[in-house]
Amino acid sequence: MTTTTTSTARCDIAVVGESLIDITIGGDCTRERVGGSPALLARSLRRLGIATTLLTTFGADRHGRALHGELTRCGVRVVQAGHPAARTSTVTAHPDRPDTETVVLSWDLVHTDVPSCDHLHVGSIAVVRAPGADDVARLVSRRHPDTTISYDVNVRPSAMGPRHISIVRIDEMISRSDIVKLSDADLEWVRPGERHGDAMRWLMSRGPAIVVVTHGAAGATGYTRSGSVRVRGHRVDIGDPAGVGDAFMAGLLHAMTGRGLLGRNTSRPLRAIDLDDLRGILHHANLCAAQAIDVA
Repeated sequence: MTTTTTSTARCDIAVVGESLIDITIGGDCTRERVGGSPALLARSLRRLGIATTLLTTFGADRHGRALHGELTRCGVRVVQAGHPAARTSTVTAHPDRPDTETVVLSWDLVHTDVPSCDHLHVGSIAVVRAPGADDVARLVSRRHPDTTISYDVNVRPSAMGPRHISIVRIDEMISRSDIVKLSDADLEWVRPGERHGDAMRWLMSRGPAIVVVTHGAAGATGYTRSGSVRVRGHRVDIGDPAGVGDAFMAGLLHAMTGRGLLGRNTSRPLRAIDLDDLRGILHHANLCAAQAIDVA
């Protein structure tokens, strides 16, 4: 996304999670770019005009300098958790050999405190990967009681460690969150073989006010205690899908901020959200995702 807009309500968002360099090796070409779902979300939020802090960890190496430079150029306030990592995290992929992805992840918050914020977002590998996962859970449990929480499940099996441990941590984070977003593939990984309706009833029983399930190009469905609403995706030319899910999440939070649904004293309005409002929020999120593909 290249268009910057300003939300109608002030909301400081802190994003907690991994930042890394995605390395793609194909033929004689090697491509490196900023990655990590939380880092890409922070960048997208700032481009949408939201004051955003990223609590993360990376090294003092060439990749770490690239991460810091890209994020700060966009206006993201980057807070290095604890001591710099020995090396910046990387994910190396060969497009012609999809089963050979190599993940080198440094993730340890070293008892860092969460920055002051109205809304706290956590996501992806950071929630499940030790040793930092325990610190993420601690930060969420110690946040101000009026701070709303969102969680993007964003399953990456190759980087998450033992599945049975990841499932427990995902379950715990869902139960602490007001807003949960996951894809069809994430849902199948978390609740394998379960009928969609049963899986959704389980998710809602964990306590979130809103659960959003994305369906790729087919759009997204939002669920609340009072029902559900589905919106279609936007038709766009095929582009690079990297970061599209994070752009969708940014659009979701941006639209909720504009409606005064995030931050202090918003728990009741968030849980009483009208389905027509949720439909409008999902439309906005889909538009942000489509724009991310268009400009990739």
